[in-house]
Amino acid sequence: MAPGYIILIAISIAIGAALVAALVVFAFLAIVLKRLVRPLKRSEAELIANEKENKVFSDEWLKIPYKEWTRTSRYGYNVTGYMYDFGFGRIMVCLHGHNSSHISQLKYMDMFRAMGYDVFIPDHRRSGKSGGDTITFGAKESGDVEDWIQVLREKYPGREISLFGESMGAATAILVASKTSGLGSLIEYCGYANFEGLLTRYFKSERLRKAAARLIKPVAKHIYGFDPDDCDALKAIKKVDCPVLIMHSKADRTVTYQNALMLKTGKPDAAFLSFENSRHACSLKYYPEEFTAAVRDFPALAEEEKR
Repeated sequence: MAPGYIILIAISIAIGAALVAALVVFAFLAIVLKRLVRPLKRSEAELIANEKENKVFSDEWLKIPYKEWTRTSRYGYNVTGYMYDFGFGRIMVCLHGHNSSHISQLKYMDMFRAMGYDVFIPDHRRSGKSGGDTITFGAKESGDVEDWIQVLREKYPGREISLFGESMGAATAILVASKTSGLGSLIEYCGYANFEGLLTRYFKSERLRKAAARLIKPVAKHIYGFDPDDCDALKAIKKVDCPVLIMHSKADRTVTYQNALMLKTGKPDAAFLSFENSRHACSLKYYPEEFTAAVRDFPALAEEEKR
């Protein structure tokens, strides 16, 4: 056989092997990502049990009167939100994390009510009573929250609206605040900076994180219908024009502390508080006084610094 044919066959085999390897990697990432974007939806009872075991929860919170609203999302499914109207002149919108629901935000109710806030808590897509096929890490959740804010402004004209977010809800809150003017404040707790930031849990190497993020992007776009670039809270926080508080635990292993440091670099004038030794989204349980004081005092301190 002529040398040219041998070279051609070798090249064809190499290309074929590369294509097979790429397909295998693509399929593997699709399966892994499916567990994150389409997890088994947890029931209210399961979420309450988790809050009681690992965080803070009181059955009395379930007895607080609220208005339940349902509307159609801009993306075509129904979404549900819960308005706790205590008669104050401002509203705190509380955003829950991945595969959770409004139940996880009830632990912040007493704190915000004591500060003079009404509280609105939406169930994100594929969470609680809301529809939607996938969790999109803020890409589409942020659009739903933007529309909820418009609903609140129509129903309660003149009331100041602020945002509090936990974990995925924190990243979502940043995305919303970057596109919404006139907010009172933004409180970001244990959120991620972007998909690369999420991967700090698995890869210490920045090069590996960037490579993994590049591989995940086409899978997310072509299989699950969202672009990870639309979840980039680090990019978005640079556009936020209201006072910002960033809080994170150094012991967080789910969304690493490095994410908070990344967000702080994106918003150098943000107030910043770290907790030494609480697990992901558990700081209110272990540091209740520090947590509450930071949330209560930071907007006023930020305004004083401006003056």
